Amino acid sequence: MKKTLLLLAAITLASWSQMASAYLPLIDNQPLATKACPLDRAVSTESWWGRIGSINVKCVVDNIDVVYTVTVPPGCEKGGCGLIVDNHGMSMNANTENAGTKMRQYGWTATRYGASTPFIVVQPNLTDVFDRYKILDTDSFAGGAYYNEIPNIAYFVEHMYDVYNVDRDRTHMYGFSRGGNTVNAIYCEVGLRDLFASYAMGGQDFRCALDKPILILSGDDDQGHPTAIADAEAQVKGMSGVVSKAIVNDPGYADPDWKWTWGGIQRKGRHHHMRFTVGDTVMETIRHSGSTLPMFGHCHPTGDYNNWLTCYANMKTGRKLIDFFIQNPR
Repeated sequence: MKKTLLLLAAITLASWSQMASAYLPLIDNQPLATKACPLDRAVSTESWWGRIGSINVKCVVDNIDVVYTVTVPPGCEKGGCGLIVDNHGMSMNANTENAGTKMRQYGWTATRYGASTPFIVVQPNLTDVFDRYKILDTDSFAGGAYYNEIPNIAYFVEHMYDVYNVDRDRTHMYGFSRGGNTVNAIYCEVGLRDLFASYAMGGQDFRCALDKPILILSGDDDQGHPTAIADAEAQVKGMSGVVSKAIVNDPGYADPDWKWTWGGIQRKGRHHHMRFTVGDTVMETIRHSGSTLPMFGHCHPTGDYNNWLTCYANMKTGRKLIDFFIQNPR
């Protein structure tokens, strides 16, 4: 009994220490840059033996600095590849975001899933609460979009288009939590929405009218966004000519499994995946029953627990994203 209690205490401590360590670097949660804007030439980030590698590129726009973690598959330095921007949420950075999406890996191997070429993946490292130029980022306290860094993101995307001769018809953006609000800000802004062919967001509510293809992913136990899927679906169901299709209709959805891990108790969830087509525009919704401590359903569903913002489910966020982006070019 004593050993069991000690084990439970160790597991709980590990879970909370992860959360604490994630929130400590709120001043500037950015890695050390290895390159600076403007980039002088296009390069692959392939490391020895063909392994996936990345570079950290720092850009300063309007006195706001952002370090981008950039993954460029071999061959993409010659031009013609697609581009995916993968935005993290509050207290996160590119590495914690990639733990949930694995977009670097999926972009690198996208031809396995039907893409004509791999995708370059750009993962911004954005600053919470305090900013070295803006001093106090008041939007952070409410979990709003990374508004002060959007001009920097827009600049860097255009810069990648030019330097890497990106296929502009296959450019996409995903954001989780506060990164999802950043997706909202760009998607809902007439002057910015054409930066990307399609969009996706997780752990966030969709905040404007359907205009371009979008995938919305949310957990049933997401305490801050309990009606994200229902609200998005209600919007399209009220439109004329809408055609709906169930991509995954899981009969065991209401009976998830519970599992102990080194990070605490995890509920291995299931998911429902719907597609709504209105003319030439698509909205897809995915709701999952995965849950983890301490954020419950506010998590990236994955096949394995590897981070305090991922949760077990019978789906993988990155695979859903890469499939959606491949199917929705400009």
